[in-house]
Amino acid sequence: METIQKIQLTDTQIAKLDAGGVVSIPATWDDFLEFLNEASYRTDYHNGHIIVMGLAGFIHELLVGRIITLLTLLSKGKGFYVAGSNVGVLKTQGQKGYYNPDVTVVKGLPTFAGDSNAIITNPFLVVEVISESTAVYDYQHKLLKYAQIESIQTVIIVDRFDQSVMVSQRTEEPAVWTNTYYYQLTDVANAGLFELPLSEIFADLPEEGV
Repeated sequence: METIQKIQLTDTQIAKLDAGGVVSIPATWDDFLEFLNEASYRTDYHNGHIIVMGLAGFIHELLVGRIITLLTLLSKGKGFYVAGSNVGVLKTQGQKGYYNPDVTVVKGLPTFAGDSNAIITNPFLVVEVISESTAVYDYQHKLLKYAQIESIQTVIIVDRFDQSVMVSQRTEEPAVWTNTYYYQLTDVANAGLFELPLSEIFADLPEEGV
């Protein structure tokens, strides 16, 4: 009987992740699910590859925390739930995909994939705070995959480097999205039911490298 080799990270890959990098590993969906059960890093499944992301920096996590706080306050009493990056979202249309947004908002109660209590099938809004290592992946790849998850109505991408926000919203035509860009600290990013002041997101950030 053929022995199935489990996917394991090499020392070189672990060093890259600990430095904040990204590792891509070709794998089947079943391979990914097995890997996910033991993964100690943030992990996506994208276009037939396991995408493992390294440790996030302090400023990245500071911004994620602020956005979670803002969205939680704005959604209070409106039937929404706000979760962080340990919750994943499942893409079932076309080739399967699994993604960990930095922030996920669910409208109503979450529905889960199979026996999981962490893989959500009905995300309403997702947020990505880009870093140097994930910028291309977030803009050019994840954004397109999020558009294929029918329940997602809004994607927010926060760029800490030029302190800007992009809001991508689904229109009444499901395959048509509008992108709105906010560059000034005096701007308020309009994300449908949620309005996020850039002045509160980016206020008093420490210098890069902290």
